[in-house]
Amino acid sequence: MLAIALLLWMSGARADVDYLAELQRRAAESRLADHREWRVLLHYRHNGSGSEVMSDADDPRFFLAPGGKTDPAGELAATLAAFFSDDHVGADPQPAQCAFVARYEWLRQALDFDPVRLPARPCAAYLRWKGELEAEAATLVFTSAYLNNPASLFGHTLLRLDRRGESGSTPLLAYAVGYAADDRGSKGLMYGIKGVSGGFSGYFELQPYDRLVRNYSDIENRDIWEYRLNFNADQMARLIAHLWELRGVRFDYFFFTENCAWQLLTLLEVADPSRDLSSRFVLWVAPADVLRLLSSEPGLVGAVTPRPARGSAIRRRYSALSAPERAQARALHDDVGQVEAQAFRALPSDRQALLLDLALDLRQRGDMMAGQGEADAPPDEGVHRLLSARSALGQRASRFEITPFAGRPELGHASHRAGLALGQRGGQGFIEFNARASFHDLLEADAGYAPEAGIELLSASVRHRPETGNTRLNALTLISIESLPPFNPLLPRPAWRAHAGWVPSPRPGCNDCLAFRADAWAGFSTETRWPWRSLWFALPGLAAEHAADRPGRTGPGISAGLIAEPGVGWKISARVTRTAYRWGERSEETRWALAQQYTLKRDLALRADWQGSGGVREFSVGLLVYF
Repeated sequence: MLAIALLLWMSGARADVDYLAELQRRAAESRLADHREWRVLLHYRHNGSGSEVMSDADDPRFFLAPGGKTDPAGELAATLAAFFSDDHVGADPQPAQCAFVARYEWLRQALDFDPVRLPARPCAAYLRWKGELEAEAATLVFTSAYLNNPASLFGHTLLRLDRRGESGSTPLLAYAVGYAADDRGSKGLMYGIKGVSGGFSGYFELQPYDRLVRNYSDIENRDIWEYRLNFNADQMARLIAHLWELRGVRFDYFFFTENCAWQLLTLLEVADPSRDLSSRFVLWVAPADVLRLLSSEPGLVGAVTPRPARGSAIRRRYSALSAPERAQARALHDDVGQVEAQAFRALPSDRQALLLDLALDLRQRGDMMAGQGEADAPPDEGVHRLLSARSALGQRASRFEITPFAGRPELGHASHRAGLALGQRGGQGFIEFNARASFHDLLEADAGYAPEAGIELLSASVRHRPETGNTRLNALTLISIESLPPFNPLLPRPAWRAHAGWVPSPRPGCNDCLAFRADAWAGFSTETRWPWRSLWFALPGLAAEHAADRPGRTGPGISAGLIAEPGVGWKISARVTRTAYRWGERSEETRWALAQQYTLKRDLALRADWQGSGGVREFSVGLLVYF
């Protein structure tokens, strides 16, 4: 009997070897390793050397062949062999059929596996995980920029997995998958160096969507836009199976290229391999640019739903109040007992409702910030009292709609910019070429962007003087951030600006001199509506300059001015900066600038600048193109 069992085992093993060889031969003859479906499942892309490819996955556990990262055919052959084995593989070790279910399903269909010669494994853990998700649809989610986190300066994207039978407007039990860097322990300069050079590890993470919304909306005050994707059942099945394969798999994270936005495109390509999305971006990928691309794809994006941040709701409601009502709002914020006051009860019911909605938003946001929004936190009696008063009114606040302050990102101008200008400095004419890698400044049209925030990264201008034939760098900005939220006593936030880069520093005998300048300013801003919308700001701060041919200098100063919008697409900026350098070279300096921009259409604008410093004035006018 033992001999018979051994013969049966040996004959079965021989059959496995023969069938594996047959499958590998058929796969090679069909060139399955060159198929688009296989390339996106393994995250292969051309590496710039002819026909050679390399996977973006940097975790050896994601591959079954020793050279699988750069060898699609070898990886496919090794994957087929692993399907016959009981060995545990992958980032979450299991038999290969269960560790790489998306690969198995595609190869099963492509090669028509014989279920007798290659039996399918049950994969109970995967089926249980898939059942818990119960996802039947996908929604791409964009959160607006968060200036307090370098990784979120340009917004963030993630993918929500919508559960079967749950309303898209209230996805309370949905999960969201995002791609993020493990940046623990990195701060300051090293944070930037690692982020640019790929020094962080990136992972796909699955989290409850309601928890993310509470963090983004209530704590970080970020508006959210949700884009329903038109995926069918087969596409959703491929997406879910591939997400299972990616659990715990490490990628190198790059701020500008292989970031949250770009990696989500690779997931969408797995769901629908006919769409080539990720290859559209090479040197730079911004979340808003990804949304513009997806919105241009025929039939991909369905309904678009805004989800205003709680801070946006507070600002919208407060701006809708009259001066006496604002005083009552502040009193109600300090003492919920004001709901019983005669002055409050004398208001029309719709105004009472508006004030109560505002008070509830403020109270609930405060509880969330204090950590009282968790499930085990004690009940807030103030919220209960406000809810009771609001319920008693039985109606909504009339003639009032809450919309995000950050508009739909795909409707805004593209993030890259190039321009050509003519001008004169110190009596000499020049031709200027300028370019910016990203993103937005406060003179540009607000559509798709937060109206009081600007972020510019890697912008430069080069000038040519026809009279002398001289061409030289005029300015190089590494980063410039400006946030000017109007002062709101119920939701106070500082106005601030920071800049680092090389700027013109003219002085007698050297109109074109440059100096490296780093400055930071913080103060307040206020908004007026007559005769048009204007932001007025005053920002005390500190500036430091260093030039190669003179001592450095550092000192305090103040920057003040306004940004006005006289008409649709037309903005004017005026500012004066006075700096008293007290350390290093002692001196005082006044810089002033008057600029305006008129948007001709979404990706085309005219700009004029008039500015002066060090006794030298200049004027320029030019055309800006966004792409």
